[in-house]
Amino acid sequence: AEATLDRIAEVRPVDVQAARADVNSAIAAVRHAQAELDLAYIRAPRAGQILKIHTWDGEIVDGNKGIVSLGQTRQMVAVAEVYETDLPKIRLGQAATITSISGGLASPLRGVVDEVGLEVAKKDVLNTDPAAEIDARIVEVKVRLNPADSQWVAGLTNMKVKVAIDL
Repeated sequence: AEATLDRIAEVRPVDVQAARADVNSAIAAVRHAQAELDLAYIRAPRAGQILKIHTWDGEIVDGNKGIVSLGQTRQMVAVAEVYETDLPKIRLGQAATITSISGGLASPLRGVVDEVGLEVAKKDVLNTDPAAEIDARIVEVKVRLNPADSQWVAGLTNMKVKVAIDL
């Protein structure tokens, strides 16, 4: 009986190697499962407000739209298309008044010219006036809204507005 006990009590190197292999396999399985789980999370590239959800649970992600539209609404900006001929009159820090074309704003917004684009391009915003120049060349000018106005219109991203820059 003692001989059997001694034989069973002894740990063979083969058994140790098999146990180590099982442990290493289990560690690899845990790492693989963690990597798979990490792929299931959706992370935004920066802080912001979700403006629109394009893809819901179980749907296939459209490569052109993505999962959501994300915007920085903490500091709102109005983008004005300024005719290239008027560009010499525009300076950083100039005051500007923003009004709604469709009447969506109860009162005008105020802001300052924050950025003048570097590229002359074709006009994107089409005028409803049939006599308007549709081939006009413009430069995008960004007007940073005053903080109070910015908070007030944080939910109105992409609204069509008219920008009057004080000369």
